Amino acid sequence: MIVSDSEVHGLTMAFWRSWIAVPFLGLYVLLKEKKRFTWQNFFLCAPAGLSFGLAIGLFFWSTQITSLINASLISSLQPLIIIFLSYYFFSEKITSGDISLSLLSIGGAIIIVLAGSSDGSGKISGDLVALLAITLGSTYFAFAKKALTKIGVAEFMTGYFIWSGIVLTPMMLFAGATIMPQTQRDIIQILAVASIPGVGHILLNFSQGKTPLSLIGILQLLMPVTATVSAVLFLGATISGVKGIGMAIVFIGLGASSYLRSKR
Repeated sequence: MIVSDSEVHGLTMAFWRSWIAVPFLGLYVLLKEKKRFTWQNFFLCAPAGLSFGLAIGLFFWSTQITSLINASLISSLQPLIIIFLSYYFFSEKITSGDISLSLLSIGGAIIIVLAGSSDGSGKISGDLVALLAITLGSTYFAFAKKALTKIGVAEFMTGYFIWSGIVLTPMMLFAGATIMPQTQRDIIQILAVASIPGVGHILLNFSQGKTPLSLIGILQLLMPVTATVSAVLFLGATISGVKGIGMAIVFIGLGASSYLRSKR
């Protein structure tokens, strides 16, 4: 939502989203994990970093050239791609129940998105960019899981943020986007996009090595739920009956999926 409403170009926002954390992570790695962060490990992070950079750059951009609702609806399909990758790359067992409950949860997420309001009109070019972005984002999860079996979270995040920044820099320059923020509002929005999701990203990377990839994909459907709750807590928004139904469907689908996995 911040990116969609911002006057900062989406690629510029993604550029700072990647580079702004590198000095802090790099300093930690140099002081604590210097011997472990080798050139081999750095190149091990390349597939995840390149996928991540392309994904967030294209998705941030898509929210500014198509409607936020269209971009959000397309992103709701990401769990299906991740489930396919979890089976193809990691041979995770996927049952018909998993697929059915995933579709149920996706339906709930779509209800939440459609019950909201959005400025702008949908454009097919923006929709295609969003689809490409969530496909690349799905491959990021697969590459990240493979890398995190060999290196620690701090080393991995340092490496993939650098690779992400490397691929985003020419993308931003090619698009003619301005690198530096122009107003104080721009700075605040960039810092918000870089810091708030960053905490969740650290926790997500910690869980990657301990959780099936397919489950991580399904849990991405909690994002429209948490976005709705955040809007209520911090923006004074209200939850309509339709949104409440959508949230209940998401919780039922995710809860049932987790229960069946624990039984297996």
